[in-house]
Amino acid sequence: MHVSNAEIETLTCKAAVGVGLPVGLAEEAGAAAAWLSAAGFAGAEIAYRAIENLRKGKARPVIVSSHSESLCPDTKGKLASVMYAAPSIFDFLQTTSPVTVVRLDEPLLLFGHLVCSSSIPAVELVLHSVGSTGEVLQGVIQRGHGRLEGPPLSNQEAKNGSEVSVTMVGISEDRNFKPTKKEIDVRRVAIQRGVAVNEAIWTELKRLAAQTLVPESVESKQRGAGAGLIDND
Repeated sequence: MHVSNAEIETLTCKAAVGVGLPVGLAEEAGAAAAWLSAAGFAGAEIAYRAIENLRKGKARPVIVSSHSESLCPDTKGKLASVMYAAPSIFDFLQTTSPVTVVRLDEPLLLFGHLVCSSSIPAVELVLHSVGSTGEVLQGVIQRGHGRLEGPPLSNQEAKNGSEVSVTMVGISEDRNFKPTKKEIDVRRVAIQRGVAVNEAIWTELKRLAAQTLVPESVESKQRGAGAGLIDND
């Protein structure tokens, strides 16, 4: 099935809220999933895995480790949730670089987060991720555009997660960040035809999003749900 990027962003956000993620973090996760989808990756599926990691207790929020520039899960033996780690990384980058996250569950979703938040024009971000199986994911982000270097591994999730570092550097004048024809074509197709998603994953995201709804009742309408008790439209 095909859906629009806007649908991916909205449903990912609602599903994340449905499992207890704060609205602000859920909105950022939705934007990251939509960017990945527009760039040709399985954004909805990647976001769903991260949401399920939280729901099942496999991943947890992050805390500062014994090393001030490093983040780790707040519970021993768990993975670090990318949905909590991503905004914390940007906070740390204001004062220190690089920032490291250990046992991160979905590094590619972090890449999407960083692209969507990279509004500082004179800064370049470099992400380097090594999975527990030795797989490497590396990419560079500049002025709201991201480009992976090497194979675009879409799933580095493993029992022990990935160790990820994000480094902030000055703009490299030698690096050509002008979108390639292939990148332009992929985004154009995503806008014109929508993005292909796994129907089973989409159904699961809808199920999680439905947890944000409340049963219809007089009390729920009094509290502002739906059209209210009087609908003059």
